[in-house]
Amino acid sequence: MVCDSWNLVVDGPLPAGFNMAVDEVLLEHVSDSSHPMETYVRFYQWERPTLSLGFSQKAIKVVDLDYCKSQGIEVVRRITGGKAVLHDQEITYAVISNDWNSFPSSDIGGTYRRIAMALLVGLREMGLEPTLAEETSSRAAPHFPSSPSCFATTNHYEILCQGRKLVGSAQRRTRMAFLQHGSILLGIDPDRWGKALRNRLSAEIWSRATSLSACLGYLPEINEVVQKLVSGFRKSFRVDLRKADLDGPLRRRALGLSNSKYNALEWDRDLEMA
Repeated sequence: MVCDSWNLVVDGPLPAGFNMAVDEVLLEHVSDSSHPMETYVRFYQWERPTLSLGFSQKAIKVVDLDYCKSQGIEVVRRITGGKAVLHDQEITYAVISNDWNSFPSSDIGGTYRRIAMALLVGLREMGLEPTLAEETSSRAAPHFPSSPSCFATTNHYEILCQGRKLVGSAQRRTRMAFLQHGSILLGIDPDRWGKALRNRLSAEIWSRATSLSACLGYLPEINEVVQKLVSGFRKSFRVDLRKADLDGPLRRRALGLSNSKYNALEWDRDLEMA
């Protein structure tokens, strides 16, 4: 039984800075104390291969900027934490909400788990048998703290397939709302990812990551993946997801933020020197 209605935003390939700006603007939008209860579920792609860094990562320490430039790989910083992700053969999801009925504000882990369960439902509809990395997973799959890659480690409530990490997620919370976004790998190019991160990925670490194409035995279409994941959110949260576009004011804010922050080298340099 559908008990609520959420906004569904599905974007094709967009510039890196604009993608990050949209997520941030939507978070600001629902964080206003006077804003009514609202949730956005967004799926998007990247115009060019892009290496996104966690908020506190130092690009100068972990990224081979010369290699990225030569390969046409953009570098952008997220407002969420976590480690580096190469957005290339993948689709990104985002959930932005101030609905503390669906996502209790005092339970960060619970938010990760609720969203992961929705993703699990969708992935199972594709014929996969994914599992949830629980708190005990660290004993079976040790972390690699020195690795700058998101997919070289497995955290609580992240999604595994055949024992390997398939979906990596990160979160940012304000007093009134939260943003969680994550990468769902369609394919993996460990050599490219490793070179972008100064060759700091070993075969042993990459044995911990997988992709939809590896698990399914074929490369799925983006539309197929989105359709199944949308179904997973509908069933798991018992909500109606209605297609929505970024309205004029929000789009203008995102464009402005993209230009002033995400496309500005000074912003990254300031963080490097902090």
